[in-house]
Amino acid sequence: MEDNISLVKKQLSTVIDPDMEIDIVNLGLIYDVELNGTTCDVTMTMPTRSCRYGESIVQTVIKSVEALDFVDKCNLKMVWEPVWTKDRMTKIARLSLGV
Repeated sequence: MEDNISLVKKQLSTVIDPDMEIDIVNLGLIYDVELNGTTCDVTMTMPTRSCRYGESIVQTVIKSVEALDFVDKCNLKMVWEPVWTKDRMTKIARLSLGV
C-alpha cells in the first residue's frame, strides 16, 4: 500500500504545465511535500518567475491535493531558491521535450 506522501505526489503528477505539456512532478517543480495531520504543505517553484500559467498551476495544485480524502487543507509555498533548471527534470520529461 502506498503511503500518503506518495499518493499526494501521484496526484500532483496529474497537474500539467501548459507551456511544456509535462506534469509538474516530472518537470521537477515540486521541491517538498509534507503532511501534518490533514494539512498538506507543498513547496514548489516555476520554471520562470514570469510563467504565464503560474497562478492557474497554483490553483490546480491546491484543488487536486485537497481532492484527496485524507487532506482537508493544502498550503502551497512558492520558492525561487534553489532556482529551477532543466537538470531537475526526470528522464521521462527530458525525453518528452527532447532535452
